[in-house]
Amino acid sequence: MSFYGLMMKMMSLMGKSSIRALDKMTKDPRKTQEELLLSLLQENRDTEFGIENGFGDIHSIEEYQARLPIREYDDFAPFIERMVQGEENILTAEHIGHYNKTSGTLGCPKYIPLAKKQLSVCGKYFALYTNAVVSSCLGYGWADGRGINLQEGTSEVLECGATYGCASSMAVKEGPFKNMFSQIYTSPAEARQPAPGVVSRYIHTRFALQEPDATYIMGTFSNIILEMFRYIEDHHEMLARDIELGTIDESVELPEEVRASLLAQIKPDPKRAGQLRRAFSQGFDEPWAKRIWPKLSHIISAGGANFSPYTEKLKKNILGDSVHVFYFGVAASEGIFSVLSGKDTQDTVLAPDGCFMEFRDAEDETAPCLTMDRLEAGKCYELIITNYSGLYRYRMHDVVRVTGFREKTPLIQFETRLGFAANLRGEKTSEPAVRQAVKETENALGLEVTDYSVYPDPDVVPPAYVIMLELRSRPEGVKNEVIRSRLLEELKKANKAIIRHFDGGHLDLRLVLLQPETYLLYRDVMIMKGTSASQLKPVHVIRSEFQRRFFFKLREEEEAAAL
Repeated sequence: MSFYGLMMKMMSLMGKSSIRALDKMTKDPRKTQEELLLSLLQENRDTEFGIENGFGDIHSIEEYQARLPIREYDDFAPFIERMVQGEENILTAEHIGHYNKTSGTLGCPKYIPLAKKQLSVCGKYFALYTNAVVSSCLGYGWADGRGINLQEGTSEVLECGATYGCASSMAVKEGPFKNMFSQIYTSPAEARQPAPGVVSRYIHTRFALQEPDATYIMGTFSNIILEMFRYIEDHHEMLARDIELGTIDESVELPEEVRASLLAQIKPDPKRAGQLRRAFSQGFDEPWAKRIWPKLSHIISAGGANFSPYTEKLKKNILGDSVHVFYFGVAASEGIFSVLSGKDTQDTVLAPDGCFMEFRDAEDETAPCLTMDRLEAGKCYELIITNYSGLYRYRMHDVVRVTGFREKTPLIQFETRLGFAANLRGEKTSEPAVRQAVKETENALGLEVTDYSVYPDPDVVPPAYVIMLELRSRPEGVKNEVIRSRLLEELKKANKAIIRHFDGGHLDLRLVLLQPETYLLYRDVMIMKGTSASQLKPVHVIRSEFQRRFFFKLREEEEAAAL
């Protein structure tokens, strides 16, 4: 077994104890949850927030729920601002050495404190436990080859001395075996921790292609993995030529110092280039990933309904049935909530020691908050957390669906974010409804949709759902009006409450077809603005003014050019 294979096997063996511990917790999740909560309150009883809220006098989950209201980020922001300035013992007794930076798509990025205990729990589950579960499903053979890890992240140092960056920046810098990344993964440091404004797509892809024995692919989200494969498909001739000659094509935009550093690490490899060309010559109509990497066994990324369209395209068009899919659990900058449960299933098991969790009926904000032992299969719940890092009864705005149970602990899938994709006349169209309409339209008309967005436009008469599609391909003869009509038909099926509004002429649906690579351009712009590529989620609902201006500007230019 290779060196990196031994490293991954060691991580898998270390993770077996985490599997056993989780199995024990699932038998009585409330016990673990209450012990965790009371421990956090005891540890932080003498903080400013703990004194204000009487942490020392709380002795049960019910007392905690009765004493503390549910809070939003803005309620914690004044405390966090003081912590960022260097004040201690405010929300948590632990010194905070890092703040997670959120993507900030709806406003200013947030500063989410990250305690060492929380980082330790994340490391245990994302690295050791995950590898152990994969090995239990596939055996240890998958580990005998480097992985393609598309995660990346950078951070800056604040005046208080703490670092500030996306959550993945800590995984890159502080995760288990952090000093062995180059032995375990294909991507060089220039991609794992890219310089400001560097779009690392070429770097990740080129170094991945150079490795013939890669055995798995890891990405924060499945759309990032799909993006890599589409980049290969669209640029395979250039990539093969660069690998053959040991060069970086001039069309690849990189700072000169980054280009020079990468060129110092590569050398001509005609043999690998020949292997790739033979694989590419067979086309891309059938699953082709294993032609590139014959040992590829699985991919691993976040699951949930939002990412299912990308995972389905990966499985159908690129991976095939012999490459398995593992899904990270539900997690965020604020903590880890569930962990993977097996291969080829989006069901993830709640982690009772991830943080203290409460669940409220997603359709009723007045409903009581429940502990995980009281949830019902088939129902959707809003997630409210108390974590290791000083957030108490914090509203995540995430909705999860209970799909079953492991012992007495729920299995869940991420469903959506709270709120509506559109609600122009009280019709309350959800994001899942739009996603379903796009999927059914794509399948019915034989389209290949790269991505889509919806913008509820209240400023036109009548108010309109503007659905934007970027098409990778469509059958000849499928006109725009056919697509628009089918979208409307499927949208009515997905949300019957809109039928009377559309049929009565009170709402309209407008279709905009975006130019090729519009969504890649959006990602690149956001990266240039300082957002980590690992944080960028698909823009299925246009919510911010920047997003609105970006996509509508492209539409206006396209229409002007057509006149």
